[in-house]
Amino acid sequence: MIITCPACATRYTLADSAVGPQGRKVRCAQCGHMWWQAPEDDPVLHPDEVTEFHPVPPPSSKTPSSKTPSSRKTAPATSAADPGARRRALVGWGAFLAVLAAIIAAGYVGRATVVRLWPPAALFYETVGLPVEPPGSGLQLQNVRSEQKTEEGKSALLVEGQILNVSETARTVPALRVTALGADRQPLRNWTVEPVPTQILPGEIATFRDVQPDAAGVLEVMITFDGRR
Repeated sequence: MIITCPACATRYTLADSAVGPQGRKVRCAQCGHMWWQAPEDDPVLHPDEVTEFHPVPPPSSKTPSSKTPSSRKTAPATSAADPGARRRALVGWGAFLAVLAAIIAAGYVGRATVVRLWPPAALFYETVGLPVEPPGSGLQLQNVRSEQKTEEGKSALLVEGQILNVSETARTVPALRVTALGADRQPLRNWTVEPVPTQILPGEIATFRDVQPDAAGVLEVMITFDGRR
């Protein structure tokens, strides 16, 4: 059955059993008006019981003048912030900032290694005012020679030379990378050599000497500052 509030004309769709065979007093959920609702075609006396109905009428029962309780919007209740959640959020942010600071510090202190592993990073460091010197900056190779010799009946390759500090400050001498070249200057193998000493003042010289077994096929050697130690 369909009932209508006499005061605001809000309509409700109800099952007959909701009113009951005796009828009952009902309250409009929209405007609060109360009236006696009897079952269809069966008026009865009014008992004291008051029933408030809050049904949602189907779309087909809506009229331009009707308003349903479901159309009213309610704001969600806000609860106080959970202190534990806030504490966990602060700890998380603190850990993130600590990791970020460690990454930045490592990038600053080890920028030479970063540039060696990824050369394009040199442009970034130069842009932010932290230029990175290439390995061997301020140092000069001199008196470098290589030769094949026989040791214990086997062919060996001797590589030796000097490193001069041509700058005006003390310099750390990086390791050297030696590349053996064969026919058509094709690389055969490479290895590192440690100069001595590893720190030299302006004008001082560090030396290096290395003997590699099995020099077969080696026609030339190439020596560069490796930058690793």
